[in-house]
Amino acid sequence: MLGFEITGPYAGAMLMSLGALCVFVWGVLSGALGGTDDAATRYYEREVENDNAKHIAKHTGE
Repeated sequence: MLGFEITGPYAGAMLMSLGALCVFVWGVLSGALGGTDDAATRYYEREVENDNAKHIAKHTGE
């Protein structure tokens, strides 16, 4: 079992990657990721508004 010290972490990482892939595929196929585009767009718009407000405040000296 000497090789387990070397291959064990790689096997663990491979199993975790496979598990993450399975969860992602399940989420896509079940529709759990529906509506994420709208949420991402709203988040982006809020961030742009915040950046614009900071930029204006910086130039007006507030």
